[in-house]
Amino acid sequence: MRRVRAHAVVGRQRARRRGQYAEYVASAAWHARRRRWVQKEEQCTGKPVCCAVCGSEEWDDLHHLTYDRMGHERHGDMVAMCRPHHEQVHRAYDAGRWRSLGYEAVMRRLLRLAREEHERRGA
Repeated sequence: MRRVRAHAVVGRQRARRRGQYAEYVASAAWHARRRRWVQKEEQCTGKPVCCAVCGSEEWDDLHHLTYDRMGHERHGDMVAMCRPHHEQVHRAYDAGRWRSLGYEAVMRRLLRLAREEHERRGA
């Protein structure tokens, strides 16, 4: 789980949600869900799982596009990402004033922008 930025204000509700998330991603249920996600992704695409931004098969993280169904995620609620691109998307989210737009909409947009930037750089 990402560390809270040094200057961030974290209220009780956000601190509680972060704690719940940390417990969940450390659980056997999450690890089983992650394995099922990988299996379904490979079955649907017919290819190995890769980073949603750069296409690298060296992905590390399964990024939540929404936490609305945490513990009962749909396949489309998550995408595989390499650590550098996962951190890039979260830094962009943290740097903006996005909260009023809704997390899922913002994450989908930031993911698209990260892909476009990656393609522009020709990496």
